[in-house]
Amino acid sequence: MLQHDSAKAAEEARLKTLNRASTAAVKAGVKAWEQANPGPAVTARDVADHIDHVAAIAGHDHVGIGADMDGIDSTPIGLSGVEAYPTLFAELIRRGWSDADLARLAGGNLLRALRGAEAVAASMKGVTAAMDRLPPAP
Repeated sequence: MLQHDSAKAAEEARLKTLNRASTAAVKAGVKAWEQANPGPAVTARDVADHIDHVAAIAGHDHVGIGADMDGIDSTPIGLSGVEAYPTLFAELIRRGWSDADLARLAGGNLLRALRGAEAVAASMKGVTAAMDRLPPAP
């Protein structure tokens, strides 16, 4: 996927250089390139590979998934949205993920991180109040 994205970015840069005055020509050229060079098929198994890799590097306490598919051009086959997460979770269960690991992945880690941020914010209330009383910088 990375090679495909890099090649697409290179083609877009080339088209922008050749068509400095025409964003329409750049868009048309990128669209033609995409049709001639479809991206690789990505499946739930590929996503599970990635999640396994992150968990192996950072640990199960530091991996999570979100629900926002915004900002991507395509979704993995069979994972077009959160309604398909059971497919992903089934793959992770097949690989030996425990219920506790899945709970952390599904939102437990995010909630823990947010609670930590709230605790830090609460502990800094006195600090920020004192900073609010400082005279403005010259």
